[in-house]
Amino acid sequence: MKTFTLPLNKHLFNLSILLLLISFTISCKKDPNNPPAGQKSIIYFGGQDNNFYALNGKDGTLIWQYKSGGNFSYSTPVLVNGILYSTNVDHNLYALDTAGKLKWKFATASTVISSPAVVNGIAYFGSDDHFIYAVDAVSGNLKWKYQTTQNIDSSPAVANGIVYIGSADGNLYALDAITGNLKWQYNTGGVIVKSSPVISNGVVFIGSRNGYLSAVDAGNGQLKWRFNTDGVSLEQSIPVINNGVIYFASWYNFGDINTPGSLYAIKESDGTQIWKGLDNQGFTSGPAYASGKIFINSDDGNVYAVDATTGKESWKKPILANGAIPTVANGKVFTGGGGTSFFYALDASSGNESWKFPLPNSITTSKALVVNGN
Repeated sequence: MKTFTLPLNKHLFNLSILLLLISFTISCKKDPNNPPAGQKSIIYFGGQDNNFYALNGKDGTLIWQYKSGGNFSYSTPVLVNGILYSTNVDHNLYALDTAGKLKWKFATASTVISSPAVVNGIAYFGSDDHFIYAVDAVSGNLKWKYQTTQNIDSSPAVANGIVYIGSADGNLYALDAITGNLKWQYNTGGVIVKSSPVISNGVVFIGSRNGYLSAVDAGNGQLKWRFNTDGVSLEQSIPVINNGVIYFASWYNFGDINTPGSLYAIKESDGTQIWKGLDNQGFTSGPAYASGKIFINSDDGNVYAVDATTGKESWKKPILANGAIPTVANGKVFTGGGGTSFFYALDASSGNESWKFPLPNSITTSKALVVNGN
């Protein structure tokens, strides 16, 4: 059997090709927290000034704004298949294209604060007319609606063909995502306002005014455990879960407004408290988790970064923060400072200001949506 030996220059040629392929493969991998140079990031959010905004993520310059007849600031926008969805206190769910042009809007009979969830071509949200809605995400036509007995300011979570959402009647509802039929409901024993469900490992977690965070089996609606904040309301709470830990913040004691809430970390498995931090501040906002830190807007006017393991403060920035949840992406914290009339991009590691966008007529803004792409 003959063996062949490539000349040295061919070895070098093959090695060069191999190195080039490796380099190309590495360069094509996308890091969502650090987009490649030249890749555009866009920040979408709604304002109390009736405008929906798109900003350049690099420097905060305005790309476009859409003017409506009402306040967008309560709704966290979502982008699905090139369409932006956001609700508005003018009773409508809006669908905008990424150039800021209205595609359609769907009207309910009352104020809408609930943020939409868009799954499998259907947009789900609640309204203060007491109904939970399912709307075709392309046409804006009604698929179904389900009536509760009170306002629905909670935002839905959708998993495994089931829509989970809270109502001010105190119930957590589980509805079939296609038909809207009730699968089960769990009574938390307290009013649910902006508090919204999160789902992890087959369990739904939701807070209520009575100061309990309830962990409910997603399949059958049976209570697994409850965590008690000693009566400080969780009616505004939107938890975030990372690596088996639930982070959430309490508001005020509804019967005693002089008793403000704190930030908590508890075990997802059984509700055991890990730490309690930023005591007695009161939080109309929920936390965000990124890179080992918790970021949250406090009612004391500061946005905080807290060590997720210990609950110790890393930094704070006095921007007269509003009640929205901060968004953390690309090494930045994006949040509104209603009292200062600006929308901010802060360095996530230090809290230093990267840029700010003026919002002179908007005290509050929604949680921002950050999209990286060309």
